[in-house]
Amino acid sequence: MVKKYFYMIGNAHIDPVWLWNWNEGLEVVLETFRNALKLMEKNSRYKFTASSTIFYKWVKELDKNLFNKIREKVFEDRWYIAGGWIVEPDCNIPCGESFVRHSLYGQRFLLENFGKICEIGYNIDSFGHNWMLPQILSKSGIKYYIFMRPKPDEKTLPENIFWWESPDGSRVLAYRIPISYTLTGERIGRAIEELDEKSSRDYVMLFYGRGDHGGGPVEEDLKIIERYGERVRMSIPIEFFKKILEKYNDIPVVRDDLQHHARGCYSSHSKIKYLNRLSEATAIYSEIFATISKILLDEKYPKKTFREIWLNILFNQFHDILAGTSIWEAYEDVIAS
Repeated sequence: MVKKYFYMIGNAHIDPVWLWNWNEGLEVVLETFRNALKLMEKNSRYKFTASSTIFYKWVKELDKNLFNKIREKVFEDRWYIAGGWIVEPDCNIPCGESFVRHSLYGQRFLLENFGKICEIGYNIDSFGHNWMLPQILSKSGIKYYIFMRPKPDEKTLPENIFWWESPDGSRVLAYRIPISYTLTGERIGRAIEELDEKSSRDYVMLFYGRGDHGGGPVEEDLKIIERYGERVRMSIPIEFFKKILEKYNDIPVVRDDLQHHARGCYSSHSKIKYLNRLSEATAIYSEIFATISKILLDEKYPKKTFREIWLNILFNQFHDILAGTSIWEAYEDVIAS
């Protein structure tokens, strides 16, 4: 049996809202990011990946010192900011303009604060992915896409790595995470050994670290990875994708939606879905009339106000909010906002 090469992605999936309110999610973000930096100080080979530009906006506003330390690690290629969007949203319900605004405001924040945009779309916990996304992603500077759902028993794909192509021909190189994005402890070793046998490619990307309520990897996880030697390396996703493109020219193409997972969520909490569509339409038409007023009457265009309105809409499109899978107390906050 030929041993595979593993790109191990230290991560901490964070649901800012789910079985808790957003204020608890905020504290989880701060604590998780601080823990990631502490682990980097203890192990010079450790690298960390986290998505959602709203998290970094919170950090910048609440703990400037923490934000500056993260910037240093980003410039060292030890911390990768994935996604390029405000949050990891539901990828079926929002209108097309909302996905564009996720990219617009998310990528702009990264460019202004880190000097570069993100190249990797990242919706690892969303329940499905509509077919227009490769077009929006590629036109937003994103070349790659990482997801986990639907799983193999829900959607048959030629393999975990493939070109995902929209009807207009736009494409991104997509990767379905095998097994889980929350591998920890000895589960890491078992996953490596399993994919040594099952993977159709010589290069595999695995995700490890405690998630949902944050946390991330711990020292024990790194020790387990290090016992496998050089073929199992701590990494960031961009290194894996570049290796795949360097080694392979026979990657299959998928021209389809990536569906379905947890279908029942699309009929849950219908009021939240109604408010989302109402908010989207109101924001879009308000911008149109504000533009007309600017052109015809020279009225001041409320650019900052519209940005804040959109950021609120986009945050509330987080997959566990919009899909209707959070606790009721969380929806009281959403309705109030």
